[in-house]
Amino acid sequence: MTYDVVVLIEREMSEGDARRVAALHARLEETVDYHVLVSSHPTEGLGGPMALLGSSFADVAGLSAGTSPGRTTTATALADPQFDLASVIEHSSRRLRAHNNCRVNVSITHGEILLALKTLVKSTNSQEVVVVAWPETVARFLCSDWPTNARKELKVPRIRVLEHAD
Repeated sequence: MTYDVVVLIEREMSEGDARRVAALHARLEETVDYHVLVSSHPTEGLGGPMALLGSSFADVAGLSAGTSPGRTTTATALADPQFDLASVIEHSSRRLRAHNNCRVNVSITHGEILLALKTLVKSTNSQEVVVVAWPETVARFLCSDWPTNARKELKVPRIRVLEHAD
């Protein structure tokens, strides 16, 4: 039997992101299958996890010209799916596999992220969703009680929201 987890990412997963996601499931006896979901247009209103709040990336993160004063140089060096989707997929899946004896499948959405997330959760029969996002997005999720609402909407037992790490 497997324990299926959808991992929704805004950008390439760092080594720290992958380590933290894998640590969440390290004690499970079942094999863990990760289903990474990434949007091909994360900065548009239909894009990454911030779109689940009904806002565009710029609205949620308070960005102008694509930068944020709170981000570290390590984080900004991570690949952006809008410009280098292949690197996001390759690096994120490789890093996640390195921390857990698991399978990693990657799905790309070119459309509405909530619909893609619902479809992936249902098709994989996932027991959990992990969202890896920028601190600004995580703060908005937690302030709006997004995890509780998402758990009901997605019909999944567990939602976790993690901040990008170095």
